[in-house]
Order: sequence, then C-alpha cells, then structure tokens
Amino acid sequence: MNEINDLEQSILKSLAFFNIFKYPLTAMEIWKWLWQPRQKYTLAEVRQALLTSDFLKDKISVSEGFYTLKGSEYFYLLRKQNNNLAERKFRKVIRLAKFYRLIPFVRMIAVCNTLAYSNAREGSDIDLFIITKQNKIWLARFFTILFIKFFGLRPEDGDNQDAFCLTFFISENALNLENIIMKGKDIYFPYWIQQLMPIYDPDSLYQKFLKANKWYLDYLPNGYYNQFFKEVRETKWSKIISKIFGFIFSPPFLNRWSDEIYRRLQARIIATNLQELINIDTRVIVNEQMLKFHDNDRREIFYKRWREITHELLNTNKNEGQIV
Repeated sequence: MNEINDLEQSILKSLAFFNIFKYPLTAMEIWKWLWQPRQKYTLAEVRQALLTSDFLKDKISVSEGFYTLKGSEYFYLLRKQNNNLAERKFRKVIRLAKFYRLIPFVRMIAVCNTLAYSNAREGSDIDLFIITKQNKIWLARFFTILFIKFFGLRPEDGDNQDAFCLTFFISENALNLENIIMKGKDIYFPYWIQQLMPIYDPDSLYQKFLKANKWYLDYLPNGYYNQFFKEVRETKWSKIISKIFGFIFSPPFLNRWSDEIYRRLQARIIATNLQELINIDTRVIVNEQMLKFHDNDRREIFYKRWREITHELLNTNKNEGQIV
C-alpha cells in the first residue's frame, strides 16, 4: 500500500472528530474543517482525494453526499433529523435574542457547541456565548440569567430540552481566548471558535473576535467566518428601551461601581461545586473579563477519543507525532 499522504490524513482526522458527534460531512465541510494540513488545499483537491484515493475508499462511506467513517453509514439519517430539530431551536434563540438586545450590557450573542452547526438533539439544551460591554460583565450575566429563570427557560431537574445554558461570558476588551486552549490535548476548542454562529451582533464584534483569535487558523486554515441569515438587529425602539434600561440599572453616578455591586450579589449564590473550581484550571474562570462555568469540561475526553479513532484509522503506533 502506498504511504498515506498529508491530505488523506487530514481528511480522516476531520471525519474522526465529527464521528464522535455522529455528524457526517459534505465535501465542502471536510474542506472547511480540514484539521491541521501541512499546506492549504483547495476544495477541488479534497473532492479529488475523496473520489480517487483507494486508502480513503477503504475507510470512508458516502451516502447522499455525506461522508462518514465506515460502520457509521446511518449517521446521515441522524444528521437530517438533527438539522430539522436545529431549526426549531434556532427559532427559540431568535426570540430570546430579541429580548436580550434590550439589555445594553449585551453586545454579542452567539450559538455555540453542536447546535452552532445544526447538530441538535431532541433532549439537548441551547448553549449561548455572550460578549458583554466592557466593565459590565456581571451586569450582563445577572439580567440574561434572570430573564431565562423568570420564564422557566433554564435547565432544571435533569430536563434540558430547549433550555438555555448561559455559562460563558467575555468582555468586549478581552476577545482573545488562546490562553484557555488545553495545549497539546484540545481538538475541540479550535472547532468551537470557528463554528460559533452569531445571532445578535450590532457592533460587528464577531469579526473582531475572529481576528483576535486568528490562532485557530493554525488548526483550521480553511475555517472562514459564519453568517446567520436571520440575525437579530437593533431597531429604533430597541435602542430607546436599551438606553432607558441602562440608565435605570447602571446610572451614570453609579457607573464605576455598578458591576462590582452585581458581582458581589452573584458571588454569594455561585454553586459550591463551581466555587471549588474557580481559576484552578480552564474549566471555571472568574475575573473581570471572563466568566466561564464549565465544571463538566469534556475537551480532554473528546481529544482522547479522537486520538483512539485516528490511531486505529491510520493503523500506526510508530510515530505518534504524525497524527497529533
């Protein structure tokens, strides 16, 4: 058998990652999410490899234009089902974002994790990533969570279906997230960065965010930006209400202290299990520029599983560095 070339390896690495989430890819998506190729490849080159590589044909199945690893042929049916579920969940995100735009401390809302690329599950929650106004991160967290709690939209008692999970906030003046990647054992986070789907972005922070995190292109060189065609926009009335909201809850004479007041208020009610993890690693981070509450951070688990699949596919234990 001929030696496996770089493009074939990158294609398999990409499919191996999405296989963990039972998500087959189109040729375009394989090209877009091609994992750490040694050089940039065109979409035509990826298509050609998929059509002509005997090695890939031995490892990959294709159904209705969706490529997946052999033994996972039924994943394309799951993808169709999950895409339909995602449409319902995105409609709920849009409705929520129309309320959140009234909160002046919220400057960008993006869908993250698997829903961002429409891989929704029936019983899954909806994860949002929020960028806040500078020095207003605790205010933003307080009112966004208060809203979903008041309307019963938070996960409760194991019931996560279509509930909103707000566990990741950053400030608009601290957009670079490179310091929280798990060096050497984190395939998930570069994909997470690239797959964010902006829903509300009146200040064009999404473009600034990607520019601040251009390091992800070292992993995904073809990972261009995303655009949501039903993006929620500011209106004349939303701007007026937002200004009134800001004046009431963060008046000019309290501007310097308002976020600290809300920090102290919320610090008292942070769950004990989260308090024990604050700032000891990248799972739970609490500071003036980032609030990240991922006590069940599974990035290392995903990485280990991906390594196992990739090792098996490439059938090599000789040079571990080849498939990192």
